[in-house]
Amino acid sequence: MYIKKIFSFLMKLILSVFFMLIITLTILSCVMTVYFVDMMKTTELITIEDKPFRTHSSIYAINNLTGTYELIYKRLCDNNDIKLSIDLEDLPAHVADAFICTEDERFYEHQGVDYKRTAAAFINELINMYGSTQGGSTITQQLIKNITDDNETTWERKIREIFRAIRLEQSYTKDEILSAYLNTIYFGQDVDGCNMYGIETAAIGYFGKSASELTIAEAASLAAVPQNPYYENPISNYEENQERKNYCLLKMFELGKISPDQYEEAIHEKVLVANMQEFKEKYPEYKTLTHDEFVNPSVNSWAVDTAINEFCETLVKEYNITEEKAFEEFCKGGYELYITINSDIQGELEKNYSDLTFFPKDTDENGETIQSAFVVLDYHGRILGIVGGIGEKESSLCWNHATMSRRQPGSTIKPLSVYGYGIENGLITWSSVFTDAPLDAGVITSEKWPENYNNFWSYKSNTVNYFLKRSLNTLPAQLCVNFGTDNIFNFAVNNMHLDLDPQYDNDYAPLSVGATNRGPTLLNTVNAYMPYGNGGKYYEAHILEQVIDITKNKIIIDNSSPDYEQAVRADTAYIMNKMLQNVINPNQPDNESGTGVTAFLPNKTVAGKTGTTQNWRDIAFIGLTEDFISGIWIGYETGENPYAIKNTKAATVWKNVFGNFANNYSSEASYPECANVKDYHYCTQTGLLAGADCPRSKESGYYRKDYNEYCNVH
Repeated sequence: MYIKKIFSFLMKLILSVFFMLIITLTILSCVMTVYFVDMMKTTELITIEDKPFRTHSSIYAINNLTGTYELIYKRLCDNNDIKLSIDLEDLPAHVADAFICTEDERFYEHQGVDYKRTAAAFINELINMYGSTQGGSTITQQLIKNITDDNETTWERKIREIFRAIRLEQSYTKDEILSAYLNTIYFGQDVDGCNMYGIETAAIGYFGKSASELTIAEAASLAAVPQNPYYENPISNYEENQERKNYCLLKMFELGKISPDQYEEAIHEKVLVANMQEFKEKYPEYKTLTHDEFVNPSVNSWAVDTAINEFCETLVKEYNITEEKAFEEFCKGGYELYITINSDIQGELEKNYSDLTFFPKDTDENGETIQSAFVVLDYHGRILGIVGGIGEKESSLCWNHATMSRRQPGSTIKPLSVYGYGIENGLITWSSVFTDAPLDAGVITSEKWPENYNNFWSYKSNTVNYFLKRSLNTLPAQLCVNFGTDNIFNFAVNNMHLDLDPQYDNDYAPLSVGATNRGPTLLNTVNAYMPYGNGGKYYEAHILEQVIDITKNKIIIDNSSPDYEQAVRADTAYIMNKMLQNVINPNQPDNESGTGVTAFLPNKTVAGKTGTTQNWRDIAFIGLTEDFISGIWIGYETGENPYAIKNTKAATVWKNVFGNFANNYSSEASYPECANVKDYHYCTQTGLLAGADCPRSKESGYYRKDYNEYCNVH
């Protein structure tokens, strides 16, 4: 009886434990099912294109002889990664077979996961039953690792990888997956220490040939690498690589991918690698992956520097990052920059800026030499030529006086401020009459102000056209008082896009005679003159035509069809252009000739403006032709020497450096006509339209068609 009770108790206990286990396992199964279903739903779909790869950043410019873009600069990525791709159909069958037989022999049979290999790998890892030369991951799973860089050693990662592999196989064919795999594998480093990605890269780096030319033995040598690319590549450890190569060949033979004769031949073939002396003797013409027929100049050109800086400035604005981060992004590689430079113009500028006879040679009292910069744009904002300093450029990404130096613009500001504002708003005309006299003491300063450049006030009455071409300072000051500095400042900044300091430059001296606080750059000033040569349109100056992020195959900067703003009315632009032509035109009485007559070109119609700052520290000239807007600055970086520059005419240097090229430039371009402008004779005394009895100028002036204020004196 006692034994029977014990037996009954044990049976109940066993049954209870059994049912508890059943319930527990059921609950765990439900939990695991929910977990796996949830993970499958939340595991994102991976695409083959997901893995961005950076190679290098390149800059291309149009070759004027061929009309096509050519490489002018290449920046290898800082991480020394190189990837070259090849299409699967271009590979011999034995190349793909070597990898399939070695890494995933049931590749064309499974749906992304080889459960037999996965189970074997799991058991082997748990009990270390036997050594294995294959892991549990299929080619599809390895591709996912390469794409995502998801290499955590966790069960969650492994499960996530399985789900991703299944979904990838549902979206792509086997050949697409195999092709992507072969083009993303890491193969170790070549003789130059470059990280090689993709079978084409490895074939060239190790054997000096395309993957399409690999022998069976060479293909097996490469198939031996992915298991441990740092240790089993043929440069780091040749013997270990060849040992695993023989294993690869055996698998290919066992699986019927190569014949017995092919196997024997491949086993006995000596694979030559690029670091061997025997290889170098056999292939003396071999070039490493980093060797390129194209070689960067030892110092970047001004154009290349400008392109890199504009790229960085764009990223700073677009992504709110620092300039340092933007430059790091360029150096990481992966960008193609197509620039607007005209090779003929750039060559002309660089040649002439190397000719020091064009420039004053005097130094200031501290021994500082004169510097200069030049910019050429077309009427859509494209930078066609740029030079940032005199003489041979000594370093890359150095100081560029054309884009970085902020200088007082002197009288070049007048058409962009007082005169432009007055004509745009109908407050002055070509022939409005004013007196050449300073403002009285106490109006602006404690003394009469301003002085003219010749230190002389004539107190005679003359037209706006005369004041502009003679670059007299008195009228701009008077107009500044009449119109108000706020209005003129806003016009210069918002309409003409001149870069002025709102704290200091909204004042009489900056806006009337160009005595700004920091001043605009030469590039900015030249750009601001653009509307006066193209009908009033402003296109922002740029050297980047297009930038392509080749890792995403995406255009990230596109100036091929740039937008514009209508900065001023077309009739304002036309009238101002005609006035600026009179600054240059030499066919006028001597006492009425403009300050820029030495820039006159016989084949082109030049419109322009000179500028000088106090003590001749800076001189400048902005010149427009039917084809180009260009400008030159000459001066000292920090010092000054008025005697050195005083007798130098910026217009003359402009002509020597670029004007002669512009004069011989063949084109059918012309300044835009404007039907809303008419040329009328004006009364030389009142400045109003001339009646029959009015004294008339030899030349007529240009006015809006609806202007009808006639002289009522004569």
